[in-house]
Amino acid sequence: MRQLAKPAAFQAREMLQHPALLLGMVLLGGWAGAVLPQGQSLFAACAALYLLLIQMAALPFVILAVYFGLQRVPAIAHARRLLATVAGLSLLGMLLCAVVGILAAGAGGAGSHMTAQQAAAFGRLTLRAEGGMSMARYGADAAAALPWDIGALVPDNLFGVLSHGSMPSILIGVLCFGAAVAAQAPGSTRSLGAILEASYRALESLVHYVNYYLPVTAFMLAATATAAAGVEAIVLLGGFLATFLAGVLAVSALALGLIGWRLQTSPLKVLAALREPIAVCLFSPLAVAAVPGLIAGMSERLGYSRGLVELCGPIAPVFMRAGEAMFFAVLAIFVANLYGAPLDAVVVARIGALSFAAALLSVGVTGARSVALGGFVLAPLGLPLEAVLPVFMLVEVLCEGARNLLSLLISSALIALVAEGLYINRAQDFPQTPLEPIRFVFSRRQLAALSVLMCIALASIFCAGVGFGLHKAI
Repeated sequence: MRQLAKPAAFQAREMLQHPALLLGMVLLGGWAGAVLPQGQSLFAACAALYLLLIQMAALPFVILAVYFGLQRVPAIAHARRLLATVAGLSLLGMLLCAVVGILAAGAGGAGSHMTAQQAAAFGRLTLRAEGGMSMARYGADAAAALPWDIGALVPDNLFGVLSHGSMPSILIGVLCFGAAVAAQAPGSTRSLGAILEASYRALESLVHYVNYYLPVTAFMLAATATAAAGVEAIVLLGGFLATFLAGVLAVSALALGLIGWRLQTSPLKVLAALREPIAVCLFSPLAVAAVPGLIAGMSERLGYSRGLVELCGPIAPVFMRAGEAMFFAVLAIFVANLYGAPLDAVVVARIGALSFAAALLSVGVTGARSVALGGFVLAPLGLPLEAVLPVFMLVEVLCEGARNLLSLLISSALIALVAEGLYINRAQDFPQTPLEPIRFVFSRRQLAALSVLMCIALASIFCAGVGFGLHKAI
């Protein structure tokens, strides 16, 4: 049978969201932020425009996805048992991530290889980045003042939390509303379902259109982060960042392998099916931007029950803070090694338990504020976080995409674990007919212009490197 060509819009989306292109834009943005730190405000303003647009489209999409998931889940056999299993395994997944973070930080010796010159530079950077923060030597009060209130998670006004934008409160309100609608007779809610279905599809298309500009956003976010943190902070915390990313890579590979094992297929095919949500999750600071791609990848490409994916896909990354659990564990080991604190089995076990608890407390806490919860982990161990907190708040944005990715992949693996018998014929998942390659045709004038632009870019990078070296030498 003849293989139909993909629409041009679909080909453009695949190219614009290709990991190689996004990674190149991140590296280019990092270089731009290091060379032009004075342009931080401009970079941040451009990135904020994307964040506002994607939040405008993705937030109502997630609400409707959870609503329709609640309407479809009752048709699944043993739905309550499946959801309870997902909730229990989510807690185990968070604990596993904390353990992996401890093992990765312990094996890599994060924080223990700083020289005296690096420690002095770290101290100067902390004082420069402090910016009026109150410093505490032992941080006992940090554990008492937790930015978390369980009463704030349960909304007393659904329209109020919708306007405020707090994802945990919104999802809890939608769960209550959707469960009430699902309990009604099917005929009485058919008109409401038709109206919301049209909005659901329109918002899905809108999220995809906004994500067309993800390469530009990745460039702007990388430039903003590099200009704010500075190359010196990134280099000094290179051990922490490398350890955390290595742990994320290991758990992500395990999750992809688990999905492939349940589907009896190659993990590379699973990676290809989930390439779009993985790329969006890595290079977008908002995890909800990857939810439409996750639903499409898990249900349409891998064949899992759409109702289960629509319900668990948006909820799990919000409440299952697996990335935060690993982040707090690596942070605790790094600070302990930085201060030369002994790490015996009891201390390591306490770090794992406290990292798991801090991840639970981070529900509803986003951005740099979540780093302050590291004091909850370190205070019982007698280690101060406030002395290094300003620096970690500068580089926290570099870990945000990896944290979101970890939560997304673990939630996908949990769906694969509990959804035995809920997927379609595997022969439909991946077509046997090879896809036609995309061919690019350039005129001589276009090739000449492209060559000139590449030479200008390479010359700019070379001149920037020479200038940076001369600046250091002088």
